[in-house]
Amino acid sequence: MQTNAAGNSLPSERLLPLDEVEQRVGFKASFIYKQIKNKAFPAPVKIGIASRWRQSEIDSWISSHIAAGGRHG
Repeated sequence: MQTNAAGNSLPSERLLPLDEVEQRVGFKASFIYKQIKNKAFPAPVKIGIASRWRQSEIDSWISSHIAAGGRHG
């Protein structure tokens, strides 16, 4: 865990760029954005004009689809 300037603990959360999300889930951006529109994939965090995904949300999405027998949607 990291700490902020006040000495409080902060959870460490890695933000992933689209290319890494594509590699992790095995789908291209077009599928990912379609799933986001359908509320079936984690939405990105916007930082300026950049989109980044929380690693924990992507890992959870992958785990839930493995548990569901690989069905997506």
